[in-house]
Amino acid sequence: MDHIAEPLRPLAVPCDSLTIDPANARLHPEQNLQALVASLRVYGQRKPIVVNRRTQVVEAGNGTLAAARVLGWTHLAVVFVDDDPAVAAGFSITDNRTAELAKWDTAALDRLLREVETGDESLAAMLSALAEDEGLIPQDEPENDHAPEEVPEGYQVLVNCAGDREQVALLEELTQRGFECRALLT
Repeated sequence: MDHIAEPLRPLAVPCDSLTIDPANARLHPEQNLQALVASLRVYGQRKPIVVNRRTQVVEAGNGTLAAARVLGWTHLAVVFVDDDPAVAAGFSITDNRTAELAKWDTAALDRLLREVETGDESLAAMLSALAEDEGLIPQDEPENDHAPEEVPEGYQVLVNCAGDREQVALLEELTQRGFECRALLT
């Protein structure tokens, strides 16, 4: 059970005793499943899944259980709850939806992505895709240390943006406010 974070090991139960929710509204296509497999392989299980004590059906963590089975894991850490079917369905949907509603702080994400070293090709590819989706410089691209082009005299502000999306949004906002703006690539 080395794959389970030590504080969670007392919560470990056999994977064979757990049932993936047949009514789960959240799908785990191959790309998602492989990302979960890679994450578990690299980092292990660091948070428990949530399972209904009476039915042994997973309320939150169906993808984690599926990925653990792909990895051949025999145990996972589980928090058991005593939910009725309506509460179980509500929690399952809410657990998935709240993650979707979150947004990235692109500047913080950019800094963190530059620090991450997974040692895993599929996780690295997933993180590079995330960086690209968020308009950030991919991790493997070296930063350009060139100084910005010469800016003509006048009252000026030079703003470093985390990515091209942020730069475009800022240019649009300032232009709408009547400022003369242009983008500089550094």
